[in-house]
Amino acid sequence: MQYQSQTENQEKSPQKQHHDEHDLPTNKTIRAQKEFFCQLIKTERGDLDKSAENCEGLNIIYEHKKCRFVKTEKNYRIYRNLELSLGIELVKAMDDINNNITTYVGYNTSLIAALGNVVQAAKNAKAKFADLRDSASKLDACTKDSCNRTQMTILTGEKHEDCKDVPTPGKRPDDCKDTKEILHELIKVPAHLCLGIDAILSASVDIVGIQTFSNISSLSQTFFPAIKKNATDFDTFINTKIAAGATELTAAYGALSDSIKALTDGGYQLYNSRITIDIDNGIKDFLCHTPCDCSCGEDDFKKCKCKICEICQVIPYIYKEETKEKQPVQ
Repeated sequence: MQYQSQTENQEKSPQKQHHDEHDLPTNKTIRAQKEFFCQLIKTERGDLDKSAENCEGLNIIYEHKKCRFVKTEKNYRIYRNLELSLGIELVKAMDDINNNITTYVGYNTSLIAALGNVVQAAKNAKAKFADLRDSASKLDACTKDSCNRTQMTILTGEKHEDCKDVPTPGKRPDDCKDTKEILHELIKVPAHLCLGIDAILSASVDIVGIQTFSNISSLSQTFFPAIKKNATDFDTFINTKIAAGATELTAAYGALSDSIKALTDGGYQLYNSRITIDIDNGIKDFLCHTPCDCSCGEDDFKKCKCKICEICQVIPYIYKEETKEKQPVQ
């Protein structure tokens, strides 16, 4: 009986031994860590998907913010360039035009006074020429009067046929040799002068009428004030748009800047999530498929120690070579 019991114990010993190894604290710890990292990887996979979705959403927001900033900046530049190319010049031109109109209105006032003086002088001259014409008519009548034949013969030195009894005048002074032509001019010229003064008076009156019709004094009273108001309103509208555009551009710039910062953070968060899940996934694979056999004996521990030492030697060497590559070329 004792032998049979011992045999049974020997037959069950491999299974028992496997069961005992499975229940070792190390294996229990490894199993617990595997379960922990499996659950952790599931959570981190969700975080990774979340980070990816967040990064994609932030990228969409960034594109919208960038588009809004570009359009806002374009609208701002349109009004700013319009003000620089037209608005400022328009307002300054209104001041210059106002100065010119003031000067021209002064000239126009002087012209009105001068034209009034011309018309008045023409009227006075016409009245005088009318008197001269009347005197010429009386002079003409006197020269043709038969009672004045003797005087005419004496003045002109010519003897009329119907006055044969009038003696021929003797030698006359040199100052009287052109008396006949002078009398002729005194009789005929006033009529021509009256015609000329009529034309002058009519022309001067017409000029006054034209000047009155084209009087520029109305420019400073109604026309220019309306234009200046419209120009000022236009420039005010442009400046209002520039101010509003500057505010919107600043806001759009801030929103785009915040979007870039958020997108940068999202990119690093996605990168960190990938690194984290890769690390934990590697740990999980290591725990599930342990390539290390250091738990078997003392010699195996020495092998692991040597491998660790090799790694410790390789890392400084790699660092040293990378440092040399970054050194400036002499």
